[in-house]
Amino acid sequence: MIIDRNGIQIDTFEEIFDSISTQFKDIYGQDINISQESPDGQMIGILANTVYDLQTFISRIYNSFDPDFAQGQELNKILKLIAETRNPPTKSIVDLIITTNSVVTIPAGFTVKDDNDNEWQTLKEESLDVGENTVTFESSIFGNIIAMPNTITTPVDVYVEIDSFTNPASAIAGRDEETDTNLRIRRNKLLTVNAKSTIGGISAKLIALENVSDVKVYENFTDTYDAEKDLHAHSIWCIVDGGDVDEIAEVIAKDKTIGTGLKGLTIGTWLEEFVKGDGTVRYHTHEILFDRPTEIPLYIRFSYKKRNPLDTIDEVYIKNELQKQFFNIDEDLNATELYADIYGITNLIVAFDLEISNDGVTWVDDILEMGYGEKFTLSTDNITLTEV
Repeated sequence: MIIDRNGIQIDTFEEIFDSISTQFKDIYGQDINISQESPDGQMIGILANTVYDLQTFISRIYNSFDPDFAQGQELNKILKLIAETRNPPTKSIVDLIITTNSVVTIPAGFTVKDDNDNEWQTLKEESLDVGENTVTFESSIFGNIIAMPNTITTPVDVYVEIDSFTNPASAIAGRDEETDTNLRIRRNKLLTVNAKSTIGGISAKLIALENVSDVKVYENFTDTYDAEKDLHAHSIWCIVDGGDVDEIAEVIAKDKTIGTGLKGLTIGTWLEEFVKGDGTVRYHTHEILFDRPTEIPLYIRFSYKKRNPLDTIDEVYIKNELQKQFFNIDEDLNATELYADIYGITNLIVAFDLEISNDGVTWVDDILEMGYGEKFTLSTDNITLTEV
């Protein structure tokens, strides 16, 4: 193991094993039996494993001081230095229409199920009138729980006063706890809050808002129309994934320069107050345009072989873990990068012939380009594994 100006470099298990083997031979002779079946070979293996574990532990401590390498709780502690925390998991939310035949009160935690057996519960006690009532439910567990329209219809808690349930719209999906990788990305974006450019400052302040997962700001500072981005002269185009509409509007209104045009289909408002000399208050309403990212479905398919024919491969688990991958706005995807994600999930297989697509028809094995204001989304239904 070496610690120098270039950082820390630990030995591999094989290097440690060979080093200890050489020392044993120097002590007991070059003809000593150090095969894996021999007592001395097993002793060397135990010692080598102990040294390797110790070096790995030291490397983990060393790297815990660097936010680009720290993991788990160590990364959480570093975030305190910039007054930030890891985004916690959230639950999915959905509005149900409950049809009743008489007045009834349902308690907090009243439960129904969807077609996939996911449970949804009321947030608080609800008093229902005769007829249709709209009530907000949340998923019983945290994470990205999806429910398509008209799929939440089965009561777990049965009330004779209730005739039916349905959700006319899809559920607003929750999120899993922020991963180390996504947290590092967000931290680096937050550090640009003191950027000198207007675009850098707006981006950093937007990404710092609660429930905002990604931001992309385009700028046309020229005197001519940008046909490629459909962006007028001297305008900016903010694409914000998540977050409250009016909080986003306030950031953009405060930080954009005077006379700068805006593009977007989402309209947020910020009510600005001006205190006049006589103490009275005048108000000015800013209407701010921005966009949400256009979600492009990503399709993944690959073949695999088991490393050990006796192993059991949980394809559902692999799909669920791959589905958690985070994709940035306007970020091209290289198919080969996904191999690292697959091997990070399981080392029981050898993956090959990996291809990606944005329509499930045309497949590529290299780069899939993303358009302006777009981001990939991945569903387990769009992941295909084939054992060969």
